[in-house]
Amino acid sequence: IFDWIARFDHLRGEPAVLILLFTATLIALFWDWRLALFALIIQYLVVGLLFVDLLDPRLAIIKVLVGMFVCLILYMTARQVRYGRLPADLSPEEVSHIKGDQAKIALGPWTVSHAAVLRTVTVVLAIIVMVIVTRQTTISLPGIPDDLSHINQAVLILMGMGVVGIVVSRNPLPAGMALFTFLTGFELYYAALEQSVAMLVALAALNFALALAVSYLSQARLVSWYALSND
Repeated sequence: IFDWIARFDHLRGEPAVLILLFTATLIALFWDWRLALFALIIQYLVVGLLFVDLLDPRLAIIKVLVGMFVCLILYMTARQVRYGRLPADLSPEEVSHIKGDQAKIALGPWTVSHAAVLRTVTVVLAIIVMVIVTRQTTISLPGIPDDLSHINQAVLILMGMGVVGIVVSRNPLPAGMALFTFLTGFELYYAALEQSVAMLVALAALNFALALAVSYLSQARLVSWYALSND
């Protein structure tokens, strides 16, 4: 494990921040559940390297393992809810009732909803704000050492893009992934303030509880669709 950490030591710092910005963007956009889940996995691995700057490497590995279990729960949930696909036996009226009246606009050969355009524009604006904020050397979170400015940038990106992803999401699975992005940023910041094993265990339990809650809400949403199709 320690050899693996040393092998990717060159990613700690500015490269890690750029990777986190990219993965957080994919999660917030949620174009495809597979792409978002893959981005979440990469995000946990990269954040694990940043945790090494703040925690004992053995504790940092636990953070990564918790993230992998969360991703496993989300993967199983995505398979159980058919990746958000609507039941095939729904009528057009029922589909319209579920999705709402979404106006469409044409972008060349593609037709997209106003909601998708608004989501993309919101995320792009959030990226611009994140880049501007993280480049300001005067903006630093209290408790983070001056020589770990990349930790400050990573925390701002994860928490900021996590909030954006939660706001623009309409169903539990993408909102849950964005929530875990925000929570990862919070854990990274808290690790800079206090290296407590008891708090590490508490945050791990919170991650598992939230993963189960996202799984339950996603499946409840699918059940409501089937109930609508049987009425």
